[in-house]
Amino acid sequence: GEMEWNDLEGKLFRHPEYRDDDEYFMFDSDDLWPDGAYLVAGTDPERIYVWIGKECAECDYKDVGACTAFGARAAAAFRAASGTHGGAEVQTVREMEEPDVFWDYFVLG
Repeated sequence: GEMEWNDLEGKLFRHPEYRDDDEYFMFDSDDLWPDGAYLVAGTDPERIYVWIGKECAECDYKDVGACTAFGARAAAAFRAASGTHGGAEVQTVREMEEPDVFWDYFVLG
């Protein structure tokens, strides 16, 4: 099969800055710093990804449960600020374990 390049549209924010003017434009993987957590909100309102860096102070990177709980909190903060993505499925993504679909939102992957 052919490699399919899905260019998915989305917005990138660094937690906890979720105002419209905090949005990153033309973002790529270099914008993700290991000491932070970031949220990708798909143009498709069904999707929110919360990326957690290895050195993120918000939760224990090694604790999957803590990461998932933090992802839910981050998504709630984003929803409160944006008023969108109310029904979105939240997927928590840990650094070095990103699914391919996550990178489809990034300009260069």
